Amino acid sequence: MAKEKITTSTEKPRVHWVMQAKGGVGKSMVAAILLEFLTEKNNGNALGLDTDPNNRSLSDLSDKDNLDVIFLNIMPDSDTVDITKFDDLLMFMIQNERAKNKDLVIDVGATTYQPLYSYIIKNDVFNLLHDFEHFVHIPVAIGAGAEADCLLQLDSMLNTFGSLPTYIVWQNEFFNTKSDHDIEKLEAYQKNKEKIFSVVKMTKRDILFESALEKMTKNKQIFSDVNMDPEYNILEKSRLHKIKTDYWDMLDIVIPTQSTKKEGISE
Repeated sequence: MAKEKITTSTEKPRVHWVMQAKGGVGKSMVAAILLEFLTEKNNGNALGLDTDPNNRSLSDLSDKDNLDVIFLNIMPDSDTVDITKFDDLLMFMIQNERAKNKDLVIDVGATTYQPLYSYIIKNDVFNLLHDFEHFVHIPVAIGAGAEADCLLQLDSMLNTFGSLPTYIVWQNEFFNTKSDHDIEKLEAYQKNKEKIFSVVKMTKRDILFESALEKMTKNKQIFSDVNMDPEYNILEKSRLHKIKTDYWDMLDIVIPTQSTKKEGISE
């Protein structure tokens, strides 16, 4: 899964930027999975930052006892992104006690993607925030109508943000209408594969697994909520546990955490 060795400092907190210009391709799901994984692995030392004004899926989880999520309103006028709020975002990351020594997961909505993308470049954010390790997570709706747009933005980020962040691509197969269609076989991936650390596959299972996952998402829940919830029968709980285990197994390999020091991991 991992394309090359990665050595990470145990001293630096990590920022996980979940970014994709195309809406509806799984950004919030990726952010929720990452935040729950990091919260569990880091004994609660993880914080979610939701910057999506139109789809607050991540901040909808803020009432969970074991997840810490903050909504950062970067569109206070409801129809215009206020780029000065990105300064507030960075200063929060640097100075706020609530973020101190925590791994951060930032859900970047489709509305805020382009202005934040430009802000990151103009302000050299990854170099500026050198006290953090940066991971850029890029969902791609493989085999769907949105695939071309997703791959275009993947190429743009890889070639514009430079080599400082660690890039992880999430292959979202839930919209896949083509058989044997894999991102690692595509030209857009092949020409950039040396820059991509890993691909995490969001596998499309049968309708029973999909139904259980949709139920959890609709209920604004995370995997840890399900086991004690009588609304789920034993089969639904088993299916969701299998999905969680698959993600955790993949992320244990590619995401360094405070509980499992990852040094020199390769495929």
